Amino acid sequence: MEKALIRLSYRQIIDAAAQTTFEKEVFNESYNEFLLQVQAYNRDQQFSTLEEVRKANPKAASLHYKVGFSVGLFIRSLQQRIPGLTDNQDRPLLFTGHQFEIIASDISDKRAHKVAITYTTDALTLLGIAGDYLVLSTGNQLQQITQQPVQTFLVKLQAQLSIADYMSAENISGNEVRNAVNNVSFGV
Repeated sequence: MEKALIRLSYRQIIDAAAQTTFEKEVFNESYNEFLLQVQAYNRDQQFSTLEEVRKANPKAASLHYKVGFSVGLFIRSLQQRIPGLTDNQDRPLLFTGHQFEIIASDISDKRAHKVAITYTTDALTLLGIAGDYLVLSTGNQLQQITQQPVQTFLVKLQAQLSIADYMSAENISGNEVRNAVNNVSFGV
């Protein structure tokens, strides 16, 4: 596999089966905020589910954004550690961005409430694949690996993990690699 600059995304789904304190707090707070915010789009309470509300009022698409504010403190408490995602030595991977999404909800049934938080890492250098593991290095190491060894770590391929952005080393000239060390941009 060719070397590349990537960003990983990990999608954490939280529902009524929440196990950790973080998941339970996000579940409860996002549901309570959903009940509050959905009233603006469902004044007569003629709809029960998020899907029904969105079909009747396209402006309800902003509920993801509005409800997402309510869980911001809980996400900040993670100190940029992606819950449930570690390297092969059980060290957490760090995120630099996240996106909150309401997958489903029902104003009359809390058990139907389901949300997702997608965490995105900073730039990583993909050095290869070893079995079920991505061989990675933090930051942009494309120039360094030709001159000296770089520190690496392994992340197991798994459900909910994806490569969000990919830039092949072949597509980056030598000058661009040097300039990109502190300024990696994928157009996101």
